[in-house]
Parts: sequence; structure tokens; C-alpha cells
Amino acid sequence: MALFIYLLGFLNDLQQEYLPRNIKIDWLRFQVESTSTRMIRSFMHILHLPFEKKQPQMVDARDTNILALNKVWHEVYEFQGSLIGAHYAPVNDNSNPSRYFVDLNGATLSGLSTETLCMLLLAAQCEDRFIANRIDIALDFPLQSPRLSARYWESFIDDGMLAGYRSVSRVMSRGGSRPGTTVYLGSRESDRFVRIYDKNIDGVDYDRLEVEFKRTRADWIMRQIVAAPAADLPGLLNGVVCGAIAFRRSRDDVDFFKNYSYGPVSVPAVQLHLDIERSIAFIQKHSATYAMLEEFMGSEKYDKFMRSVLAAGKLRMKPRHRSMIENARFLGLTAAGIFFIFLQQTSGAVASGFSCPIVPVTEPVGLLGSQMAQKFPIDIMMPTPAEQTFLNQVGDGCFQINSGLNFDKICLPGMIVNALKPFVIMGLGIKFIFSD
Repeated sequence: MALFIYLLGFLNDLQQEYLPRNIKIDWLRFQVESTSTRMIRSFMHILHLPFEKKQPQMVDARDTNILALNKVWHEVYEFQGSLIGAHYAPVNDNSNPSRYFVDLNGATLSGLSTETLCMLLLAAQCEDRFIANRIDIALDFPLQSPRLSARYWESFIDDGMLAGYRSVSRVMSRGGSRPGTTVYLGSRESDRFVRIYDKNIDGVDYDRLEVEFKRTRADWIMRQIVAAPAADLPGLLNGVVCGAIAFRRSRDDVDFFKNYSYGPVSVPAVQLHLDIERSIAFIQKHSATYAMLEEFMGSEKYDKFMRSVLAAGKLRMKPRHRSMIENARFLGLTAAGIFFIFLQQTSGAVASGFSCPIVPVTEPVGLLGSQMAQKFPIDIMMPTPAEQTFLNQVGDGCFQINSGLNFDKICLPGMIVNALKPFVIMGLGIKFIFSD
């Protein structure tokens, strides 16, 4: 009889259809104590992102301290919401080392290669003291019926089926930037806090299981990221997240989670989303509104209206707007890059993208400019005198393309995108010559 039950369970496992999933680190925060006063420069060199020094917000200009993470720091640098800070030890006082922190959000982590992340953690763990504060790991699953957030998590807690959690809350949103349902398991102050919610990525719906680890749990995970073999790391992180959901016994309404616990793991391709790209996407999203205003006002009044709006906007630009421009320029977002934003498609990367321990990197990795160069073979150069004369004759904002019979003049952005599509698909090189 026991053999029959074992064989029956084995056959059930063979018939189980495990779900594929994408894995990503969605938040990373740690602190370091070190006798070195150059850790800020080391972190910024590894990340190779244009972090900008924040200015004090206090009334007294003599007080140069910055408040961040509920503590006071001597220096804080910011990039799109991610922060790096330092609290320096008193001069000639070796008994009190300097303290540093790194706080990276999901948008910044999406633009970092695994090699960069491993190098950052390795550099931090080699200092006098490494303090892990928080790491969020997320799994995105294809939609199932019912959705993961629609399961009866409240009854699992009430019946004592779910180990390690005593509380559950559910939030339903029908509007705003992220409509859908979110389920929270556990306490936000505990070492492990689970979020289950509906996620839309590039127009595709997913079920996201995300776990926020803190303190000792976060410390173990961050050290494993550096120490684990490259081939084992995606599976290890997947096990850490799925292991946070443990049912005490089998039951018909909980056995569904076996599909989520196991399955092929994919690591999304490195893709840095700049704030200026979001602004461009915002304009595109509201294109119908602009078209409505133009049709109502007429072209002449609409152009005059838009010029006045732009003039007023330039007077109202703040330092954060200037930072967005400088970040885009630093990371290689040129005029050609803006056109390609609407053509790029996200491609998945296999789990072998992880490689730790890391090796020294001789040139920046994970930058938007290098990604574009790999996806689209573009050669950008300044015009020669003869080319400059030709461009002056063609006109600003235009270029000519050989359609097979003759050279056609193309000026409008929409025409440019449509003209470039066949070249992008075929993978042919395109030579852009930009003129002031």
C-alpha cells in the first residue's frame, strides 16, 4: 500500500506543470564601516552612474549635514532616487571608522549587470564591517487562473496553513499608476515581508511574488550572491523567495503553489530606464490630448500656444530637470536613441548571465549607450565640410534615404521611425551625421 501511494505521488509530480519565472533584485541597501575615506569614490566607480551630490536643505548654510535613511550624513549622492552617503570619522581618530551606505532602488538595479552588482557587494564585504539592511527579490510569473493575488491567503492564515506569518492584509486599487490587488503577508518590521501583487511590464501582465528581507536574512543572501557559483545563483535566489511561502501540510486549495515553487528561471536583460525616458513616454501617452488641442485651436494658434508653454516651462525648470538632461547625455541618450526608445523590445537573458566571483572590469558595463551599440550598429560622427554644405542645403531636422529609385527627403519623426524599421529588422548599419 505504501509503495502504491509513493508511486501515485511520483506520477503526480511528473504531471505537474511548473511555471517559468523572471527573477530580479528590486532593492538593495547596506552599510559599511571602513578606515578608508575613499569608499564613496570606489562605489561610484563600480556603479559608473552619474550620481550627483545633494545639497543641504537646512536653513543654516553652515550646517552641511544631510538627512538620509533617518540618519545624518556628511555627504549624500543621488541618482534617480538611489543614494550613496558617507559619515566621516573625526580627523586623527582611528577608534571611530567612517560609515558609508548604499541604497539602490529597482530602477537603478535593472540597469546594473550581475558582474557590477557582485563587484559592489564584494568591495563592501571586504571592508572592516559590512551591515546588510535590506534586499528585495521578485519573481514574475505568467498569469494563471485564478491570479496569485486572488488566492485565499486570509483563510490560509486563519487555518494555520501558512508557516511564519500571523497577519495578512489586502489592498485593491482600481485607479492610479498601479491598479490591481496587493496582498501583504507578515509585518513590515520583521526580517521577512511578502508582497503578492499584479504587475504590468511593458504592456504584459504578470503575477509578482516579492519578498523583502532584512538584517540577518539579508546578510546571508548578500553574501551568497558573491560566494555562490554562477550557475547556482538564479536557482538559489528563486529558492529563497519561494521558500518564504511554506504550507504546513498538503491540502487541495494550497497544492497550487507547487507550480510556483519550481520551474525554469530567467534573468531579464540589463536595461537602464532613465527619468527622461519616462517623460518622453508620458508625452507619447497623452498624444491624443495634444492632437485634440491642435484640432480645436488650429495649427497657427496651437503652435503659438505651445511656444508660450515651452517658454514658461524653461523658466520653471528646477535642478532635478537639469539632472535628468545631464544623466541622459552622460549615458549616451542621443537624438537617435530617443527614436529607438519606441522600437526597442525587451529580450530575456538566460540564467548563466550571473558570474561571481567577479573579475576586474576594464570598461563600463551596463550603460545604455553600449546596449544600443550592440543592438543597433550605429556610426555617429561629425560632418565634414562637404557634408556640412550638403546638410545646409537639405535643411534642419531632415536627412535623405535611398528608397531604391532615388533619395527621398525625410523630416518628420514619425517618418524617420518608419523609415528606420526595415533597417533595424535586417540588422544593417546606419550612418548618422549630426549637425548643430
